[in-house]
Amino acid sequence: MGHAQSPVLTMNDSINPYAPPLSENLSAEASLPGNGEIMSRAWQLYRRHFGVIAITIGLIWGPCEVFSSYMDAFVFGEDDFSKSFKLVQSLENFFGIIATAGVVHVVLHDGAGGVPAAIACGLKCWPSMWWARFVSTLMCVLSFLLLVVPFFYLYPRLLLIESALVSEGLTGMQAIKRSQQLVRGHYWQVVRLGLLLLLFLVVPVTLVIVLSIYEMLPDHWQFDAATSVIVDVACGYGTACLFCLYQALARHEATKTA
Repeated sequence: MGHAQSPVLTMNDSINPYAPPLSENLSAEASLPGNGEIMSRAWQLYRRHFGVIAITIGLIWGPCEVFSSYMDAFVFGEDDFSKSFKLVQSLENFFGIIATAGVVHVVLHDGAGGVPAAIACGLKCWPSMWWARFVSTLMCVLSFLLLVVPFFYLYPRLLLIESALVSEGLTGMQAIKRSQQLVRGHYWQVVRLGLLLLLFLVVPVTLVIVLSIYEMLPDHWQFDAATSVIVDVACGYGTACLFCLYQALARHEATKTA
């Protein structure tokens, strides 16, 4: 006896009719994958498009890291952590978001268009990305200052802003609401994935710090800049993971409403 074929949804159909098309079809019967599967899928995308992702991140973060390392070496001084941290945050909030949007574009479209398309997407999304980053950061800072607990309640619910904004063509405020909507009911899975990504980031950073303390690395600001760019490229895997989590939650939402 023949079995009825299950309906197939694209990310367009399940999320936003105006979103760019995806090459991958999503089964309407798909269940929400675990974090291991999400990270595995992200690694496949990251490895497949590593060249495009690395160049995209390098073009944006390369000059930023050179400027930051120069300021640390010749302006701020080694002990002025506060000014150095503020500069890095400013560079991230004004320029780093271009690279983030570019990486999301690469994994969303399976590398179509290469680096030019990724950079173009980052520039196009910059106003909405900046506003979303500003509002979400303000929300987190206020929640942390008022009470620590609301911060831990809120922050995981904002991790999918960039993925939702680029994938669905949303405004900054729409992306903030969309991220919270998708995370609702899946808070602890998002927290666990966030902790895994934090651990992934801590390992190379700790290694660099330890090697620097024992003077096993060249003590030169240009080398520091190059090392920072390598870490930035590695963080592109985290962006891919959050996109795959966004995609899985959006797919899961679509199956419940189908």
